[in-house]
Amino acid sequence: MSRTAAIMQPTWLPYLGYFQLISAADVFVFLDDVQFARRSWQQRNRILTSVGEEQLLTVPVKKADRDTLIAEIEIDDGQPWRPKQLNAIRHAYASRPHFAEGFAFLEEQLAREPNGRLADLTCGLTEAAARRTGLTTPFVRAGALTTEGARSDHLLGICRAIEADAYLSPTGSADYMEEDGVFAAAGFPVRFKPFEPREYPQGRDGFTPYMSFVDALMNVGWEGLKSLVA
Repeated sequence: MSRTAAIMQPTWLPYLGYFQLISAADVFVFLDDVQFARRSWQQRNRILTSVGEEQLLTVPVKKADRDTLIAEIEIDDGQPWRPKQLNAIRHAYASRPHFAEGFAFLEEQLAREPNGRLADLTCGLTEAAARRTGLTTPFVRAGALTTEGARSDHLLGICRAIEADAYLSPTGSADYMEEDGVFAAAGFPVRFKPFEPREYPQGRDGFTPYMSFVDALMNVGWEGLKSLVA
Protein backbone atom coordinates (compact mmCIF):
# COMPACT_ATOMS: atom_id res chain seq x y z
CA MET A 1 0.00 0.00 0.00
CA SER A 2 1.33 3.43 -0.95
CA ARG A 3 2.35 5.79 1.88
CA THR A 4 2.59 9.44 0.86
CA ALA A 5 4.42 11.93 3.07
CA ALA A 6 4.03 15.70 3.23
CA ILE A 7 6.65 17.82 5.00
CA MET A 8 6.25 21.45 6.08
CA GLN A 9 7.84 23.83 8.58
CA PRO A 10 5.63 24.49 11.61
CA THR A 11 3.49 27.57 10.97
CA TRP A 12 1.69 29.79 13.45
CA LEU A 13 -2.08 29.68 12.85
CA PRO A 14 -1.67 28.06 9.39
CA TYR A 15 -3.67 29.00 6.33
CA LEU A 16 -6.14 26.58 4.75
CA GLY A 17 -3.63 25.28 2.20
CA TYR A 18 -1.56 23.85 5.06
CA PHE A 19 -4.53 21.77 6.18
CA GLN A 20 -5.31 20.75 2.60
CA LEU A 21 -1.79 19.30 2.43
CA ILE A 22 -2.31 17.46 5.72
CA SER A 23 -5.60 16.07 4.39
CA ALA A 24 -3.98 14.78 1.19
CA ALA A 25 -1.07 12.99 2.93
CA ASP A 26 -0.85 9.62 4.65
CA VAL A 27 1.65 11.04 7.15
CA PHE A 28 2.57 14.68 7.85
CA VAL A 29 5.98 15.75 9.11
CA PHE A 30 6.65 19.04 10.88
CA LEU A 31 10.05 20.17 9.57
CA ASP A 32 11.29 21.54 12.88
CA ASP A 33 14.96 20.58 12.51
CA VAL A 34 15.94 23.36 10.11
CA GLN A 35 17.11 26.92 10.77
CA PHE A 36 14.54 29.30 12.21
CA ALA A 37 13.70 32.33 10.06
CA ARG A 38 12.63 35.43 11.94
CA ARG A 39 9.61 37.39 10.73
CA SER A 40 8.40 34.37 8.74
CA TRP A 41 5.20 32.33 8.84
CA GLN A 42 6.93 30.19 11.46
CA GLN A 43 5.93 32.77 14.06
CA ARG A 44 3.12 34.82 12.51
CA ASN A 45 0.04 34.84 10.30
CA ARG A 46 -2.80 37.04 9.09
CA ILE A 47 -6.40 37.59 10.10
CA LEU A 48 -8.99 40.03 8.73
CA THR A 49 -10.15 42.87 10.96
CA SER A 50 -13.82 43.83 11.28
CA VAL A 51 -13.30 46.42 8.52
CA GLY A 52 -11.68 43.94 6.15
CA GLU A 53 -8.04 44.91 6.65
CA GLU A 54 -5.28 42.34 7.10
CA GLN A 55 -3.62 42.17 10.52
CA LEU A 56 -0.52 40.20 11.49
CA LEU A 57 -0.50 38.15 14.68
CA THR A 58 3.06 37.40 15.81
CA VAL A 59 4.47 35.16 18.54
CA PRO A 60 7.52 36.97 20.00
CA VAL A 61 10.56 34.76 20.53
CA LYS A 62 13.74 35.09 22.56
CA LYS A 63 17.01 36.04 20.92
CA ALA A 64 18.97 33.09 19.59
CA ASP A 65 21.96 32.39 17.37
CA ARG A 66 21.35 32.66 13.66
CA ASP A 67 21.68 28.91 13.10
CA THR A 68 19.24 27.92 15.88
CA LEU A 69 16.78 25.24 14.79
CA ILE A 70 13.04 25.86 14.82
CA ALA A 71 12.58 23.20 17.52
CA GLU A 72 14.93 25.10 19.85
CA ILE A 73 13.36 28.55 19.57
CA GLU A 74 11.84 29.77 22.86
CA ILE A 75 8.73 31.92 23.22
CA ASP A 76 9.25 35.34 24.78
CA ASP A 77 6.51 35.49 27.38
CA GLY A 78 8.07 38.59 28.88
CA GLN A 79 5.68 40.35 26.51
CA PRO A 80 1.87 40.12 27.01
CA TRP A 81 1.36 38.80 23.49
CA ARG A 82 -1.17 36.10 24.37
CA PRO A 83 -3.95 38.39 25.69
CA LYS A 84 -3.14 40.87 22.92
CA GLN A 85 -3.70 38.23 20.24
CA LEU A 86 -6.92 37.09 21.84
CA ASN A 87 -8.13 40.69 22.04
CA ALA A 88 -7.26 41.26 18.39
CA ILE A 89 -9.18 38.13 17.42
CA ARG A 90 -12.13 39.17 19.57
CA HIS A 91 -12.29 42.62 17.99
CA ALA A 92 -12.01 41.15 14.50
CA TYR A 93 -14.55 38.34 14.80
CA ALA A 94 -16.91 38.95 17.73
CA SER A 95 -19.83 39.44 15.33
CA ARG A 96 -19.12 36.37 13.19
CA PRO A 97 -21.51 33.38 13.45
CA HIS A 98 -19.02 30.87 14.89
CA PHE A 99 -17.03 33.19 17.13
CA ALA A 100 -17.89 31.39 20.38
CA GLU A 101 -16.62 27.95 19.34
CA GLY A 102 -13.57 29.37 17.58
CA PHE A 103 -12.58 31.67 20.41
CA ALA A 104 -12.95 28.92 23.03
CA PHE A 105 -10.54 26.76 21.05
CA LEU A 106 -7.98 29.55 20.70
CA GLU A 107 -8.21 30.51 24.38
CA GLU A 108 -7.40 26.92 25.29
CA GLN A 109 -4.52 26.67 22.84
CA LEU A 110 -2.92 30.00 23.70
CA ALA A 111 -2.79 28.98 27.35
CA ARG A 112 -0.37 26.16 26.44
CA GLU A 113 3.44 26.15 26.65
CA PRO A 114 4.00 29.15 28.97
CA ASN A 115 7.66 30.13 28.56
CA GLY A 116 7.96 27.09 26.32
CA ARG A 117 9.14 26.47 22.80
CA LEU A 118 7.52 27.91 19.70
CA ALA A 119 7.37 24.61 17.79
CA ASP A 120 5.66 22.83 20.69
CA LEU A 121 2.96 25.50 20.78
CA THR A 122 2.55 25.70 17.00
CA CYS A 123 2.59 21.97 16.30
CA GLY A 124 0.21 21.29 19.17
CA LEU A 125 -2.28 23.89 17.96
CA THR A 126 -2.08 22.64 14.37
CA GLU A 127 -2.66 19.03 15.42
CA ALA A 128 -5.60 20.01 17.63
CA ALA A 129 -7.18 22.05 14.82
CA ALA A 130 -6.67 19.21 12.35
CA ARG A 131 -8.42 16.74 14.65
CA ARG A 132 -11.33 19.13 15.24
CA THR A 133 -11.63 19.43 11.47
CA GLY A 134 -11.92 15.65 11.16
CA LEU A 135 -8.44 14.94 9.79
CA THR A 136 -6.86 11.71 11.00
CA THR A 137 -3.44 12.02 9.35
CA PRO A 138 -0.61 10.93 11.69
CA PHE A 139 1.90 13.65 12.68
CA VAL A 140 5.67 13.30 13.12
CA ARG A 141 8.31 15.81 14.23
CA ALA A 142 11.40 15.75 11.99
CA GLY A 143 13.62 16.46 14.96
CA ALA A 144 12.70 13.08 16.41
CA LEU A 145 14.03 11.28 13.32
CA THR A 146 17.67 12.47 13.44
CA THR A 147 18.00 12.48 9.66
CA GLU A 148 20.85 14.43 8.05
CA GLY A 149 21.47 16.33 4.83
CA ALA A 150 20.28 19.68 3.49
CA ARG A 151 17.33 20.76 1.35
CA SER A 152 16.07 17.93 -0.86
CA ASP A 153 18.54 15.41 0.59
CA HIS A 154 17.04 16.04 4.00
CA LEU A 155 13.48 15.72 2.73
CA LEU A 156 14.27 12.43 1.02
CA GLY A 157 15.93 11.17 4.20
CA ILE A 158 12.79 12.00 6.16
CA CYS A 159 10.59 10.18 3.66
CA ARG A 160 12.74 7.07 3.96
CA ALA A 161 12.90 7.32 7.76
CA ILE A 162 9.11 7.18 8.02
CA GLU A 163 8.89 4.48 5.32
CA ALA A 164 7.04 6.64 2.82
CA ASP A 165 7.22 5.68 -0.84
CA ALA A 166 5.96 8.96 -2.33
CA TYR A 167 6.31 12.65 -1.50
CA LEU A 168 3.59 15.31 -1.70
CA SER A 169 4.99 18.83 -1.98
CA PRO A 170 3.51 22.32 -2.29
CA THR A 171 3.86 23.70 -5.81
CA GLY A 172 6.11 26.48 -4.52
CA SER A 173 8.92 23.98 -3.90
CA ALA A 174 8.99 22.67 -7.47
CA ASP A 175 11.81 24.92 -8.74
CA TYR A 176 14.38 24.19 -6.05
CA MET A 177 13.53 20.47 -6.01
CA GLU A 178 14.04 20.31 -9.76
CA GLU A 179 17.32 22.21 -9.35
CA ASP A 180 18.52 19.80 -6.67
CA GLY A 181 17.48 16.74 -8.68
CA VAL A 182 17.70 14.52 -5.60
CA PHE A 183 14.29 12.88 -5.82
CA ALA A 184 14.59 12.36 -9.58
CA ALA A 185 18.02 10.73 -9.19
CA ALA A 186 16.64 8.40 -6.53
CA GLY A 187 13.59 7.52 -8.62
CA PHE A 188 11.41 8.62 -5.72
CA PRO A 189 7.90 9.70 -6.82
CA VAL A 190 6.97 13.33 -6.17
CA ARG A 191 3.60 14.99 -6.67
CA PHE A 192 3.03 18.74 -6.39
CA LYS A 193 -0.15 20.07 -4.86
CA PRO A 194 -1.29 23.64 -5.52
CA PHE A 195 -3.35 25.51 -2.96
CA GLU A 196 -7.01 25.48 -3.94
CA PRO A 197 -8.67 28.67 -2.63
CA ARG A 198 -12.26 27.89 -1.71
CA GLU A 199 -14.43 30.87 -0.96
CA TYR A 200 -16.55 31.12 2.16
CA PRO A 201 -18.54 34.05 3.61
CA GLN A 202 -16.34 36.59 5.39
CA GLY A 203 -19.07 39.07 6.29
CA ARG A 204 -18.18 41.57 3.56
CA ASP A 205 -18.20 41.94 -0.21
CA GLY A 206 -15.48 40.12 -2.10
CA PHE A 207 -13.19 37.40 -0.77
CA THR A 208 -9.68 37.63 0.68
CA PRO A 209 -7.76 34.31 0.43
CA TYR A 210 -4.60 33.18 2.23
CA MET A 211 -5.77 34.18 5.69
CA SER A 212 -5.08 32.08 8.77
CA PHE A 213 -7.55 29.22 9.24
CA VAL A 214 -8.87 31.32 12.14
CA ASP A 215 -10.75 33.47 9.62
CA ALA A 216 -12.62 30.49 8.20
CA LEU A 217 -13.19 28.99 11.64
CA MET A 218 -14.93 32.12 12.88
CA ASN A 219 -17.08 32.34 9.76
CA VAL A 220 -18.07 28.73 9.03
CA GLY A 221 -17.14 26.77 12.17
CA TRP A 222 -15.51 23.36 12.47
CA GLU A 223 -18.12 21.66 10.31
CA GLY A 224 -17.67 24.23 7.56
CA LEU A 225 -13.91 23.85 7.72
CA LYS A 226 -14.20 20.16 6.82
CA SER A 227 -15.35 20.96 3.28
CA LEU A 228 -12.63 23.61 2.86
CA VAL A 229 -9.69 21.34 3.66
CA ALA A 230 -10.81 17.92 2.44
